[in-house]
Amino acid sequence: MSKYTKLARGLCDLLIWAALSVASLLLHKLVRPFRRGFFCGDESLGYPYRESTIGHELLIAIALGGPTAVIAVVELFKQLPGAPPRDSGEKRDGCRIGHRLGQLYRQAIFYLYGLAMVTFTTMLSKLCIGRLRPHFYAVCQPMLPDGTGCQDVQNLGRYIDSFTCSNANMSDFQFKQLNQSFPSGHASMAMYAMLYLAIYLQAALSTRVSKLLKHLLQFLFVMFGWYVSLTRITDYYHHWSDVLAGAVMGVVFAWLTSAYVADLFAGRRWVKAGYSANTLRKPQVSPKNSTKSQAGAAAVASGGGQPPPLPAYTFGTLPYLAAHPAQAQAQYAQTYHNYGYVP
Repeated sequence: MSKYTKLARGLCDLLIWAALSVASLLLHKLVRPFRRGFFCGDESLGYPYRESTIGHELLIAIALGGPTAVIAVVELFKQLPGAPPRDSGEKRDGCRIGHRLGQLYRQAIFYLYGLAMVTFTTMLSKLCIGRLRPHFYAVCQPMLPDGTGCQDVQNLGRYIDSFTCSNANMSDFQFKQLNQSFPSGHASMAMYAMLYLAIYLQAALSTRVSKLLKHLLQFLFVMFGWYVSLTRITDYYHHWSDVLAGAVMGVVFAWLTSAYVADLFAGRRWVKAGYSANTLRKPQVSPKNSTKSQAGAAAVASGGGQPPPLPAYTFGTLPYLAAHPAQAQAQYAQTYHNYGYVP
């Protein structure tokens, strides 16, 4: 693929992400949510109003900046495929900054595209469902057309679908948010961002100091996303079912994006099981072929010829390694590295 083709593809990906992000913004600004009624005396709507522990601006900054910064650090400083180890004494071929920046752009745009998908889905769900928030009574203080309210005895237990909010201390934004409880946008965005980051670290990061260091980082990221989700319940902004639905949505989109958009584990799905990536079957090595393979390996080791190319139907599988130990170790070992790292 030429340099200009890669540039055109990168610009196309950027335009697709921008279009999806603008669509989410237009949904939020222009579309009115479904107006749902309520029962006077509904205890699930009678919680007090509290300020958010994690506000909307802070959530957007975390979702956009946190994972993107981590991806930038990993992509700019990771060991690239084909680079000799630091302690091998071989000469390096430079830092390949152009390649690193290209990989950084690809991984960042994949993450941002998934974030735009989960944002659009969450916003569309909010507008279609129109569920009232737990602090509805405290913020709205609904007044019926006859001038009475839910505190009046004659309205207790009545289903009200025509009302106006009489609380003059609340802003228009707070009134608009009253019937956008399901699902929780904080839960979906936070869980998507933190879980995707944990999956990305599993595929891209190699920590030689301690095996548990990477898993500790993954645990902390996921727990932060879970904490943000729980604050929406303790702040009385969402019902527990809203948070659960948002968290599940974030988990699903994180898995879909990492597995099918970014394809973080490409080439590793069948290697451990010994399966061929093309046939999904365990290739069989006959005794006759095994004898020829061992003879070919011996010829290569003695300098009598070139190793045969990797056959397409056994590329990256364990039987080929067993049958061709010399060339697998000497020439094709880098094929089995995990995303540019020696496992």
